[in-house]
Amino acid sequence: MNSETFVGMSESNAASIRMNGFTYMLASTALLAIIAFADVNAIQFPLTMGVIGTGLYGMLTFDFGMQTAMGLRDSMPDEIASTKAGQDAQKAPFAMYRVLNAVILILIAVAQITVIY
Repeated sequence: MNSETFVGMSESNAASIRMNGFTYMLASTALLAIIAFADVNAIQFPLTMGVIGTGLYGMLTFDFGMQTAMGLRDSMPDEIASTKAGQDAQKAPFAMYRVLNAVILILIAVAQITVIY
């Protein structure tokens, strides 16, 4: 892969991760507002499904971004890999990022569901 293609794909992946994170935060904030200010007794089940769906969306989209970043790291051109930034990217603990993201989003969903019930 040439460096222009690599940089373009990296920028696209970063933009995708940012937009997916923003979408997740908007959905979580909306759910939080509903949980905090609405009478949720009548809508417990649909609200729980919304929490689960939002959590899955967050986990899957972030995981996709990390998988793409790992693929890009493995396809990094030599001219970028030889720089300090390239060497640091080779050491990035993507597996830890993926696990940490899943754990945090599961904890958020469990906390929301606990408040609903």
